[in-house]
Amino acid sequence: MIYFLLVDRFANGDLGNDGAVDLADPQAFHGGDLAGVVQRLPELRRMGVDTVWLGPIARMRDEPFHGHGAFHGYWTENLADLEPRFGTAADLAALAAVAESSGIGLVLDIVYNHVAPDHAWVTERPAWFHDTGTIRRWEDPVEVVTHRVHGLPDLAQENAEVYDWLLQSTRWWLSAARPVGLRLDAVRHMDPAFLRRIGEELRATAPKLELWGEVFDGNVRTVLDSRTDAGLDAVFDFPLHYAMRDVVCDGGLAAAIPAVLDRTAAAPDNAWITFLDNHDTPRITTVCRDDSGRVDSALDLLFALRGRPMITWGTEWGARGASEPENRADMKWAWDSPVEHIAHLQRVSRLTALAASRKASAALREGSSRTIALGTDWFVIERESTGDRRWVVYNGSVAALPGSWPDPVPPGSVRVFDANKLRLRAKPVPRGWTMLRAAALPALKPNDQVRLVGGCEALGDWRPEAGVVVPGRVELDATAKTFKLVIVHADGSVTWAPGANQWKLGGGGTLTVSWS
Repeated sequence: MIYFLLVDRFANGDLGNDGAVDLADPQAFHGGDLAGVVQRLPELRRMGVDTVWLGPIARMRDEPFHGHGAFHGYWTENLADLEPRFGTAADLAALAAVAESSGIGLVLDIVYNHVAPDHAWVTERPAWFHDTGTIRRWEDPVEVVTHRVHGLPDLAQENAEVYDWLLQSTRWWLSAARPVGLRLDAVRHMDPAFLRRIGEELRATAPKLELWGEVFDGNVRTVLDSRTDAGLDAVFDFPLHYAMRDVVCDGGLAAAIPAVLDRTAAAPDNAWITFLDNHDTPRITTVCRDDSGRVDSALDLLFALRGRPMITWGTEWGARGASEPENRADMKWAWDSPVEHIAHLQRVSRLTALAASRKASAALREGSSRTIALGTDWFVIERESTGDRRWVVYNGSVAALPGSWPDPVPPGSVRVFDANKLRLRAKPVPRGWTMLRAAALPALKPNDQVRLVGGCEALGDWRPEAGVVVPGRVELDATAKTFKLVIVHADGSVTWAPGANQWKLGGGGTLTVSWS
């Protein structure tokens, strides 16, 4: 489990370094520091946390800008220095030591793309910046890299002085904090060649160092290409983030989740940092409209599906907020009522159990993923590794979920089963076979249309309205693993073929489709 926190919002362990603090102002600093993180590490470890990702702790702007607070740390003043409000070099060394002794890895947030608004260097060192204005056309790949993000001064990493400053500053952090990884902010706004180069030089200093990139985009191909081009170890899984929110909280088509999993199956399992919310998105409790059952189902999926699950500070107590600064509220350490405290303990207990279950199963930790079966509001994902096979079953709203299950899967719930004990089986298509025949579909009505859907772009990414009309032919690539026939009715409703999916061995080819 990865745990993300903004230092100012987490815990105040040293009142002596607070500076100007106003707890009543959501845009002001609130006093959190590294000493507070040290004090709370044992609680995080007991919850099952393996890695703590700290928001930026470099020296930062400390005054609001046009009403927006600076407490988050992404407005860097000097990347080569620690923010005094957060502590001293000795405090950072203490945090590193306690984390290591506790078995917790630290990940530091590094901002390479820009500096704080109105930074003096824009005037003093104009050659350090791109003088090209603010991004207007977000679809323009050149403008997105060379222009200002929301007006923030855009660093020219191709400038030799800038590059050397960024490299040497980061090396200082590697020495001072001994992090296991760096989270790189705003990856889509930097030249991937720069990121690949600095990554190679940093790994020469720290061979085991991981680089995690923020590619704030819901498009699978964009995120995958960014990871490859920049030489990143992992990226934050915004495509799955949006899919889980849509399916679990908003009742969207369940196939949205298998679609992302199938499209990303070629990338290593640990290439994805999966999450339900962060400091830039609405909190999951707010997205699910305060429905604790839906939030629990989202957490169950987060820990059962592929990737490295991350939670954001406050998930333990149901933090709310649709946008900043509400979604960046202070961590709660005291409770106004016994009911609130009990709810907090239940959520912590759930997270602890989910982390333990994941660590106990090779399939859940690192297994491959395959869509076994699905319908409009349910799916079955198989995860397998070293002989351990688990089926992750999600039931969005079906009263009686198809299949035979050891335990009930009630509406709105997620269950993980030992696959060897289940009867539902996928039906393999022999290698080289080009005619797919499904179980008998219901009788067709006028204007009904039969389509083939599956977990690849050619088959609509499991979206019935985008599937291939059959009978027909379709060219498939190696990502096409599983298929299913559906009837799209004249009124837009969908009937899925009964039983498990069919799946094709091999690496693509031409598929001629009919049904019996």
